[in-house]
Amino acid sequence: MGSGPLRKTVVNELRTRAQRGDAPAEIATWLIQELESPTPFQLIIYWREAFDTPIPVLKNAYNWVGLGDGGTLSDDELNQMLTPLVVRPHGREWVLHPDGSWRA
Repeated sequence: MGSGPLRKTVVNELRTRAQRGDAPAEIATWLIQELESPTPFQLIIYWREAFDTPIPVLKNAYNWVGLGDGGTLSDDELNQMLTPLVVRPHGREWVLHPDGSWRA
């Protein structure tokens, strides 16, 4: 992922996939592939832009086997943890500022 603003097409696709009923593990797998080796921070920013998932829940999700870091959380357990996916309303855009911080 570049150092610019979030790619709106990616955020919109996350929302679309949730609205059509894709499971969180499927959506997360797609996001990882789309961003090509994203950092944990990038995953959180995209996920939070698309969905109203609390940060503590996302921290627990880092134990998911799909991240490839030796996690033990199965796809089914991740799906239970993140369901229901509540789509965030449009209108807020996260931008990377010169100081390295992301802000809406």
